[in-house]
Amino acid sequence: MTIISLSSLSGSLPRSTITQGSASHAGSEAVGPIDCATVLVHDSERLYTMEDNLSTIADEESVRVGQAIKIRRQQLGLTLRALALKSGVSSSMISDIERGTKSPTISIISAIAQALGLPLSALVDRAAHPTGRFHVVRASERPEFIDPTSGAKRKSFSPALARSKVEFLRYVVPPHTLAGPFQSHASGTIEHMHLAVGSIRAVFGTDVVKLETGDSCTCLADTPHHFDNRESEGEALIYIVVERP
Repeated sequence: MTIISLSSLSGSLPRSTITQGSASHAGSEAVGPIDCATVLVHDSERLYTMEDNLSTIADEESVRVGQAIKIRRQQLGLTLRALALKSGVSSSMISDIERGTKSPTISIISAIAQALGLPLSALVDRAAHPTGRFHVVRASERPEFIDPTSGAKRKSFSPALARSKVEFLRYVVPPHTLAGPFQSHASGTIEHMHLAVGSIRAVFGTDVVKLETGDSCTCLADTPHHFDNRESEGEALIYIVVERP
């Protein structure tokens, strides 16, 4: 297994002032009596220029990610400005990323991937090696991303297939830690979660649910969200399937 320790990006965009519980969301509407937070939020004023204490991709990965972004952008016939408008990331930042001169945060890559109609894993994870009908990612080839602020660990089990709309993740939140906030996914995105170990509070918009070991939850994820493990003495292990529209 390859472990990439992620450090904060220096000398780039201003720090975001968004903190847990401080963002305002217009037009929130609860949807259905499900076990998890289900809320529709449209936060059109917030652009994803999040640089504050979020993890960055190691330099060797940045070059490959930048190339993948440029190829996909050109396939879609998008200019740098058009992609900037869709993603909320400045065109100069996107240009720097494509040329490999700047290491982007995971938050920025997520916003760009969403604008390109790709799962984050399609840009971040190493390319899968197809063998007939099988697309295999070996354990030794799968990087693990560690947020230097929270210590949370993210690992994707999904091969990097551009046409896939499903992403399978393993997420570990250390004790006494809040992981996030994470940006809104595209409208209609669903997250299926299973808590394998520990207990945790999942906060989606203004809705909160407490999960215990063995609990499962399905929710709409088109709102800012975070995982709160600050009251626990042990780590929380969450398996997440992200289903995009």
